[in-house]
Amino acid sequence: MERLIIKKVWVDSDFVFAESEDGACAKYAFSQWKRLADATDEQRRDFYLSYFGIHWPSLDEDLSFEGMFRDNQLCDSTQTVVYPY
Repeated sequence: MERLIIKKVWVDSDFVFAESEDGACAKYAFSQWKRLADATDEQRRDFYLSYFGIHWPSLDEDLSFEGMFRDNQLCDSTQTVVYPY
């Protein structure tokens, strides 16, 4: 099973982005999730990375790397997408 390693995650006012070691970049619009859509920019920037995804503690919201990259047609559901910390 191929692993897709995440090297960078960032947000702007509309999206959360994740970039893999091989340069693939996935994004999700905050508007897809009510908690993230209703959040302030400060709350959206207050996230941490886990082995499998992104967590916003003040919003109690989680997004998986696999879901992001699969939904952006950058991997299939059998790939492992991780953040190596």
